[in-house]
Amino acid sequence: MALSINNIRAATSEEWDSIWKECDYSTYFHSREWAELWQDYPDFQIQPQPKLIEFSDGKTALLPLSVQRSHGGIINLYVSSPSETFGGWISTSQLTVEHAVLLANFLVHNLGRNLVWRFNPYDELVFNTGIQVTVEDVTHALNLEGGFETLFKPQSSIARKARKAAKEGILVKTASTLEEWQEYYQVYLDSLQRWGRKWGKAASSGYPWELFQKIFHRNSPNTELWVAWYENKIVSGAICFYSKKHVVYWHGSSLESYFHLRPANLVMYEVIKNCCEREYSWFDFNPSGGMEGVVAFKESFGAKPIPSCVVRRKSIFQKVAYKLINSIEEIPKKY
Repeated sequence: MALSINNIRAATSEEWDSIWKECDYSTYFHSREWAELWQDYPDFQIQPQPKLIEFSDGKTALLPLSVQRSHGGIINLYVSSPSETFGGWISTSQLTVEHAVLLANFLVHNLGRNLVWRFNPYDELVFNTGIQVTVEDVTHALNLEGGFETLFKPQSSIARKARKAAKEGILVKTASTLEEWQEYYQVYLDSLQRWGRKWGKAASSGYPWELFQKIFHRNSPNTELWVAWYENKIVSGAICFYSKKHVVYWHGSSLESYFHLRPANLVMYEVIKNCCEREYSWFDFNPSGGMEGVVAFKESFGAKPIPSCVVRRKSIFQKVAYKLINSIEEIPKKY
């Protein structure tokens, strides 16, 4: 008998948390925490709507979906994970390609044709579903299973830069107070100005402080802000998210005037060392948005590109709505 989907229902918070914690290929971006951080985000209304899929052979999978509403609810979009991060299904069952094909077809063909889905690079099945992608993309990651000493020999370029930064007086630690998070955010604002000068307006538009504040107040054991101190001042930092086997470097910023001290190199060096000590399997630098300098920084640590394609689908209604809204916004306003 052919495999089929027997039932689709809303997943409970307990089911979502349990499956996420136990799934070997889950990332933080599949967690309930990540989805809930984006609720009431200033520019969009994002509401988590996780679904539990039950198959005819008794196996199950969870889709950590959210619905993003914009322009007063005129446009509704399913996002497999907010901010176009790794999405798709997670499961504690041993799924096959047949299961993956059914899940992929449900995502692409049964959600009103309005969908953004970035493939999870740590789930091999997704690449065998035959789903047509919209954007070919990659993330950069380090396989940590060989240990820290295998990744960075004492005389490697990265090890030398890290030692130089430490010798210059850079101290790396995890932030613990709201004041430290606020100071790091000021470093981020400085970086936004630099990125705007280099890459244009799109690169200079960033996340509001309220999002960082929500991350801090959640006080999650799955979130750490690593900061580099120099002369009682935060000069660089990185926000990392942790799941069962995977750590992702989600956000990083540095003060340009301290680049010569290599604080970002020491931050990454210490974070990766810590991940190895805690026996994580992967350290993920995240996709780079096509920025060559960012790619070069990640590859200097030995990170390798791993496919992470994106599927974007819009219904005819959504395309017409976007076109109409954009045309209205372009009409000069009289005051």
